Amino acid sequence: MKHDWTSGEAWGKGTAAVLGGFVAFILFGLALGTTFPALGVPVGVAVATSVVLSVPVWCGLIVWAVLAPTGRGAWLRVGGTVILFALVTALGYFL
Repeated sequence: MKHDWTSGEAWGKGTAAVLGGFVAFILFGLALGTTFPALGVPVGVAVATSVVLSVPVWCGLIVWAVLAPTGRGAWLRVGGTVILFALVTALGYFL
């Protein structure tokens, strides 16, 4: 690790990883569950793919948030990902 974390840095990165990552986890599952059937993929395959890929995506976001230089940077990374997944989910509803 580069240095000892300050309390603010630890709280920023930790909350971004766990809370922001959980929101991204939910939105990623919704994005796959709504977009894949709209593209012609059977619903069962879309749900199975969503279930299988959501946890690794969440774990990846946790690592990405912890590796951010600051707590604010972690929130920007995870927040941007949440916005991306929300846009894809909305796109799936409108297809």
